Amino acid sequence: MERAESWTVVSWNLQGRERPRVLLPSAALGAFDADVVALQEVRWWQAWRIARRLGMRVDWRLKHFPFTRFVFPFAEGAAILTPHELRRRGSTEISPGRPLTTYRRRIAQWATVQRADGETLQVFNAHLSPGSLADDRRAEARRLAELVRRRSSGHHQLIAGDLNDADEPEVIEILPLTEHARPAPTNPTIDPSQVLDHVLLPPGAVHERTAVPQTAGIWVQMSDHLPVIVTFRLPGDDAGSAG
Repeated sequence: MERAESWTVVSWNLQGRERPRVLLPSAALGAFDADVVALQEVRWWQAWRIARRLGMRVDWRLKHFPFTRFVFPFAEGAAILTPHELRRRGSTEISPGRPLTTYRRRIAQWATVQRADGETLQVFNAHLSPGSLADDRRAEARRLAELVRRRSSGHHQLIAGDLNDADEPEVIEILPLTEHARPAPTNPTIDPSQVLDHVLLPPGAVHERTAVPQTAGIWVQMSDHLPVIVTFRLPGDDAGSAG
């Protein structure tokens, strides 16, 4: 049987606290014609407005909230967007004991995306601890790996996110999925030198392309990260089909 069309997945740290104009990221993301967009550092209203402009469904999850309930629009989180069916959604903390008020609180988000052709992909979205917090970052990677294994239910799985792993290959080695091609540097947007953002594919996936946009004015205006865009085909078996 002929295989279905390729999947395109985008992972992007939007740096939502800088309040980028929603029109710009919506237009930039729309150019990729993605099946899945995983956003980090995004506020709920930003995720919702971007999804509405792109005609996508959205699931947003709270990461941390350093203010009072009266300014909840400033709460920061993660979002999964897709033009396809979005179901079996959830999130969990991967930095136990961190209060909601600190940026050091970290979560992993997941959702199942099902296309009209029946192909199904379970997407995990994460943003691990940055910089010198190496012990925290590796502990979070281990918890994420455990979560992916525990939630395996016959669907193909994918991990997207800002792993903050520059010059630290053991972070990706901890995770159970595969990065077929290391992307170009994604941070900072001006003269990028660090590879922090990734899309890890299910076993047996056929990798077609990994891309990072060239630094240009539009990207500098939106975030300190460039997105990663990965196109691939799922393995030619029955796993990940509807059901």
